[in-house]
Amino acid sequence: MSALPEPALRWPAARLSAETFQATIEDRPDEERWQLIDGRPFLMMNPPTLVHQRISLNLARHLNDALEGAGHDLFAMIEIGLMIEGLDDFRPIADVAVVGGSVERVHYARDFHLAAEVLSPSNTSEMIGRKRELYARAPDCLHVLILHQTEACAEVWSRADGWRGRVFRSIEDRIALPEFGFDRRLGDLYKGTPVR
Repeated sequence: MSALPEPALRWPAARLSAETFQATIEDRPDEERWQLIDGRPFLMMNPPTLVHQRISLNLARHLNDALEGAGHDLFAMIEIGLMIEGLDDFRPIADVAVVGGSVERVHYARDFHLAAEVLSPSNTSEMIGRKRELYARAPDCLHVLILHQTEACAEVWSRADGWRGRVFRSIEDRIALPEFGFDRRLGDLYKGTPVR
């Protein structure tokens, strides 16, 4: 999801805690989507491009098909708030995340098994890199995916590989996430988009 620092709203100069962040955004309009990264609030670009949304939906659909086929009680969701125990200054919104099959009436999922980001022009590589590092600290997170929306390219960072990234650039490259029963062509994630 795209993110821009919010200049119009006056935030404290100090790093924000999740509690202060939540209290501030509670009174904001419903159409605003905020995330907190390293204590700094970011207003999400709204709405994301159609290409961005299609890539996210393609990934979530293929993940859900694989999870169901493998009999896992997990579910891929889009635009989902995440939290990690012990990281009080991090409340991201992931473009796609795999969470437990039964959800609760909360805004942020604590236990997630995969987080994915679709790059946008307003996301800096520093921000996405930092989110990737922080997602990897979640005890149940097995994979972090970063998908480009201007070219067919996916980075896959996996706990089993010591969080070393693998880059896929050909639409025929296969991305395998064996813990989820997922094995798809990179091109499947870009179906219905102009990205080749």
